[in-house]
Amino acid sequence: MSVIQLCNIAYTYPSGITALKAISLSIKQGEKVVLMGSNGSGKSSLCLLLAGVIKPDEGDYLIKGQRFRYCRKHRQQLCRSIGYVFQDPDVQVVATHVDEDVAFGLRNIGLKEEEVQQRITEYLELTGISELRKKAVHTLSYGQKKQVALAGVLAMEPEIVMLDEPFAWLDYRQSQRLLAVLSQLSESGKTVIVSTHDSQFAHEWADRALIMQNGQLKADGSVREVFAREQLLEELDIAPVKQNMSCLHHS
Repeated sequence: MSVIQLCNIAYTYPSGITALKAISLSIKQGEKVVLMGSNGSGKSSLCLLLAGVIKPDEGDYLIKGQRFRYCRKHRQQLCRSIGYVFQDPDVQVVATHVDEDVAFGLRNIGLKEEEVQQRITEYLELTGISELRKKAVHTLSYGQKKQVALAGVLAMEPEIVMLDEPFAWLDYRQSQRLLAVLSQLSESGKTVIVSTHDSQFAHEWADRALIMQNGQLKADGSVREVFAREQLLEELDIAPVKQNMSCLHHS
């Protein structure tokens, strides 16, 4: 079953820069998808559109077959269906302390406090930052803030999780924890979409690769098929993979 469908989507920023041109795609439940492309290719704009942050000028966005209408009711529903982890945690982490930040969205949807506290405990543990629970956010490293942002998104228990360059600024231990989290999300049946420049990660982790260039979707297929097309990768400024190397070392 398709959980996301885009039909001839186009978007131009108020500045006049055209970010997306005639984007059509369908993402199935449980897929592991990487979104790739050079800087300025449109992949971040596509993430923002999928998260409901920007509204297309043309085309339709469907969630489970229902057209997304960008009204308050639909935006609230989208927040429960899709969790988006921004590349920059400073635009996402809003509270002064870690536990309060993870609780923010949960309280906004009206969960009872007992459930809120249970989810804080569960998702801080999942992301490997239980020891940061009472820490002030301003004392954290950039990588730790990214983990807090991830915990806050996962605590909402969305069906679809999107992450924009999630490995940026993470150290080795944090990266291994994130790989484990991605595996667990996939095993639990979640749809996971990761925007990344890391070809090695993309080739080893994902089922499917979407590659953007100049606001257009230039490649869409299994990672095996896409990364076998060396000339296409070169044209799209995507690094080839090294067959004897692996980035997935977590147990």
